[in-house]
Amino acid sequence: MTLPPPNVCKRIRKLHAMMGSSNTKEAAIALAKLNALLAEHSLGWNDIPEILAATAGTTATAAAPPPPSDQPEVNVLDLVLFLLEKHVAVTPAERMAIALWILHSWVFDRFTVTPRLALLSPVRGCGKTTLLALIELLVADPHRTDDISPAAVYHHLDHKPGATLLIDEADNAGLLENRTLRSVFNSGHRKGGGVTRFTGGWPKRFPTFCPLAIAAIGSLPLPLLHRSVLINMQRKAPDEIHIERLDENAPDWIIARERIRKWTAACVLEQDPEIPLVNRAADNWRVLLAIADNLGHGEEARAAARELTANRPDEDPGVILLGDILAVFSRRRIDRIASADLVTELIALNDFWTDWRDERPDRKLTQGDLARLLRPFRIKSKSIWPVERTPTSRSRKGYTRDQFEAVWRSYCPDGTPAQPSKFIRLATG
Repeated sequence: MTLPPPNVCKRIRKLHAMMGSSNTKEAAIALAKLNALLAEHSLGWNDIPEILAATAGTTATAAAPPPPSDQPEVNVLDLVLFLLEKHVAVTPAERMAIALWILHSWVFDRFTVTPRLALLSPVRGCGKTTLLALIELLVADPHRTDDISPAAVYHHLDHKPGATLLIDEADNAGLLENRTLRSVFNSGHRKGGGVTRFTGGWPKRFPTFCPLAIAAIGSLPLPLLHRSVLINMQRKAPDEIHIERLDENAPDWIIARERIRKWTAACVLEQDPEIPLVNRAADNWRVLLAIADNLGHGEEARAAARELTANRPDEDPGVILLGDILAVFSRRRIDRIASADLVTELIALNDFWTDWRDERPDRKLTQGDLARLLRPFRIKSKSIWPVERTPTSRSRKGYTRDQFEAVWRSYCPDGTPAQPSKFIRLATG
């Protein structure tokens, strides 16, 4: 071997020593830089002993160092966080969620739920495709595509169970109209999920349980959002961008995958970690928080979970409706309201009600919709009269505040305001 210039040899020796740092981020940076430097000079890890010997001023041949996967331990979560920060502009909370989701793809089958990762942006050019490409380099058994049919999904998973699906350009997939594709994506959220198709003269069940990351402009159908960890990607101004171009051929990715694979084989994950969330959000974050606890980032991960689930418009429509009705009653300080007036108030309060039906876009909330959404909560409209009745007063179909008190306590505990001492009673007729 012909040694590189002395300054390069010294640089290699320094980076090799830094890999033993107790600071995991420093060690990860040193590893990435060392691999880049070796590749730049057409060198390999087997050339390092001679370089170390030369820079030490001896001609003795040192024993070959172990392969990269056996180098001093690096926390794999720190490593993935470093790679994300290096190449993608997202918030710290989003970076934590993405890193944990990447690692979860290696261990998802140890848990009941695999959360979907929704990469959404308001317009093009916000970095979704770059992030999806980076995720592909690190997840287990990736299958990335810009377009896929329901049959392609379940046949692929039949051939390669547990593959990680990475779907780009999902805004072109017609998910609002494509009920079959929606059902395949939704069913794969929970262990045991699957679809049945008639194949070869017999019904056959295809499993759909697998990790799924999906990138789209705009939004996704509500049931799919409800099953997702949501990343809201935004276009950055030139002076805000401090990231490096993603080089998919860099050796960093091979080294990182080796370290993740080694961690996967050895890690023991808590099945019931402490979760500061409830219901579906708790299901989505369970595996992620178990990984964070295992890798010493539990506190930061819980803070990220709280931040990313706060004020999310991905609840069931019925629960959204209850919260908005609470807001209407509280803001107007009334004890009753006619159905028609309530619908008008709801549409003015929340744009969600101007286009809320997944299967029927551009459909505003109607009095019929209102009645159907409230029926499962055992709330029905009734005849109400103005508080101040006159000979010309007429009754109208509507609702009174006391019909909602119990369900508000169950479904909107954080939003229930203190009861005012006296309501301002407004006529509804």
